[in-house]
Amino acid sequence: MLESIRTARQEIAWPGLATALPVLAPDPQRIAVLLNRNARHVTDRVRRRLAHIVGKEHVFETRSIDEAEEFSREVVQRGYGTIVSGGGDGTLMRVVNLVQRYVRESNDWRTERYRRFGETQPLLSQPRFAFLKLGTGNGVSTLIGAGKASRDLQRIVDFVPGRTKSIPLIDMDGERFFFGGMGYDSQLLDDYNSLKAQAKNPIFKMLMQNLTGYFMTVFGRTVPRILSGRAEKMSIRVVNRGRAYFVDSRRGDCVEEIEPGATLWEGPARLVAAGTAPFYGYGFRMFPYARIMPNMMNLRICTLGPLRVLPQLPSMWNGTYRNPKALMDYLVEDVTIEVDKPYPFQHSGDAQGLRDRVDLKIAEDKLELIDMHKPRPTS
Repeated sequence: MLESIRTARQEIAWPGLATALPVLAPDPQRIAVLLNRNARHVTDRVRRRLAHIVGKEHVFETRSIDEAEEFSREVVQRGYGTIVSGGGDGTLMRVVNLVQRYVRESNDWRTERYRRFGETQPLLSQPRFAFLKLGTGNGVSTLIGAGKASRDLQRIVDFVPGRTKSIPLIDMDGERFFFGGMGYDSQLLDDYNSLKAQAKNPIFKMLMQNLTGYFMTVFGRTVPRILSGRAEKMSIRVVNRGRAYFVDSRRGDCVEEIEPGATLWEGPARLVAAGTAPFYGYGFRMFPYARIMPNMMNLRICTLGPLRVLPQLPSMWNGTYRNPKALMDYLVEDVTIEVDKPYPFQHSGDAQGLRDRVDLKIAEDKLELIDMHKPRPTS
């Protein structure tokens, strides 16, 4: 199907220059599937099923960051209006970041050509995204109702354009994601990746690929390492740079406004994390306040030691645990987190190396993800 072209008023980022440029809107019925071959459930059988639905020429398999970047550029250049990511949360955000970055770079180049030479090449608009539940954690799957990958892809093909769910994203140095943090989560992720890399026995490898693997990591490595004093301790300072509210669990989770420039927390912490979607994966409601206020992230700071966390794990898992002295929740749009020494940071379930400072803010644009929930019946 031919791509549609619409005309929009485009403000150019050069002083005194503003013009109406054509904008190329890709056809949402042109569907590309980007599969992470390193993801847990991306097998040859799954790939064949998905290729049967959309055609093998529309399925792109990636095994490395370089391949992901190459194919992300290709799907934009070929005018796909719906880009489907097959993998986990990290795969989804890698695809989204690569595609959105290429669209912005391409538009910058085209506007520069217009400024210099008067060329009126159409600008590119962002495609829609969809998610196939093929990774390990799959935190976003609960939010959008993702299930069996082949069934979901068939529904996307049959019901294009379909409904989308708008998810605010966190921006950190131009990188976008919907959850990230340091402390318990980043320690666990590093330990999990280390154990998984060491797994040689086929049964042990299989166990490490699901929730059992995370529990084995918690009780077999992370908690013992913390209790023995071998884990790095963390002292942080969190400063508010925009709108912010403290969620006071003593008053029925009532929110109290905080002025810009205020220090939200200073001192030792076991966890500091933020998310714009409630779930970490496996239904773990890590950020229970993430969607109660538009365009805000749920910032969570925890000072509980591991022996106090473990008995409360069930209520933490479903998001009902409250402890105003040791688990502080905020709704924020722009914060700076400073750490006394470089500490592991993760976002989207992928390790991001050591950081002694992170600046988190709500991104200007949102992620539009196809919603796989069945429509609610109306009377």
